[in-house]
Amino acid sequence: MSHTHINNHEEHHQIVEQTSEKSVCSMCYNKRPKLDWTKKEFTYAELYAATQGFSAKNFLSEGGFGSVYKGEILGYKIAVKQCIHASHKQEKEFKSEVDALSTARHENIVMLLGSCSEGNHRLLVYEYVCNGSLDQHLSQYSRKPLCWQDRVKVANGAAKGLLYLHQNNIIHRDIKPNNILLTHDYEAMLGDFGLAKIASEELSCSIECPGNLAYWAPEYAAYGKVSNKTDVYSFGVVLVELITGMRTTDKRLGGKGLVGWARPLLKEGNCQKLVDGRIMDSHGHDCHQIFWMSRLAGNCLNKDPQKRLDMNTVVKALIHIEEGCSSCIVEKDSSTLPMSDYSKSKDDMRERDSSESNGASSKSRTAYCYYKSSEN
Repeated sequence: MSHTHINNHEEHHQIVEQTSEKSVCSMCYNKRPKLDWTKKEFTYAELYAATQGFSAKNFLSEGGFGSVYKGEILGYKIAVKQCIHASHKQEKEFKSEVDALSTARHENIVMLLGSCSEGNHRLLVYEYVCNGSLDQHLSQYSRKPLCWQDRVKVANGAAKGLLYLHQNNIIHRDIKPNNILLTHDYEAMLGDFGLAKIASEELSCSIECPGNLAYWAPEYAAYGKVSNKTDVYSFGVVLVELITGMRTTDKRLGGKGLVGWARPLLKEGNCQKLVDGRIMDSHGHDCHQIFWMSRLAGNCLNKDPQKRLDMNTVVKALIHIEEGCSSCIVEKDSSTLPMSDYSKSKDDMRERDSSESNGASSKSRTAYCYYKSSEN
């Protein structure tokens, strides 16, 4: 279990310390570097050798900031990102972001091990995460779709990682399934945050906005304004993808965007039309968890950033959902998550349901589950 110590008087570059017991994947035995790893400045020759000359067989992915290659150095598997658009003008910003983020240490954050700023080369060196990204596992072409319990686990892990960044005044700005990496144990880690922004209370985007428009909050798309709440909106889109198993531009949506299609269903609480059919077919789902996850997603997607939940509340809600609590109250604009008097475990729920008359509808059985929705 993680232990967190927060000092509100520290500057943003003095990051909250974390410890982790989840250091080795149980399937492939990939080992994570220790969380007390000190950021290193690598030479280009070292990274060239580690990736076998950035060979095609070591190619992992390509994103908006450059290509990523697998390698090995100092006994650890690594992922090396070649950053494009790293002009001399941006060198100061590159170094300041690397310095700030290289000390970010959390079990749900991909660790930035170091960088290279040699000549015109700008490279970021991350730990290697062994089981690809979330989008690969949610794909309709995936041979083994994620079961519901693993989806809840992934949501919980990603939310904890994002909360950690926000606690340390870091805005990710590009939350999406491609940037949520997984181990074979489905431990989730946020990645691709090497060029995230250090937050003030609210920032205006002064460079080209990164990321995918489908994940942008309305205020970000319209005015380029970023805050923690823009990350929350993006996370809400990810929750919808976890629930539905659809991409943001899925062909099954008939030309609609995922959020536009899902918003009325989230508002109505129409989980039957929302939920991924592969989950229903597996019979391993929990209706209460799906219901609360849907309500939580709707709150994260509020068009008004002031009414959107913060990640502290989101994490608490997801913990209760994962633990099987059948009801929770999320107060609008609240940083706490008080539980109702009727909060019960799943076993308690089954006992209560069985004691009701056979004619009682499922809707009435969950009538005592109360959620103050701030959807818009």
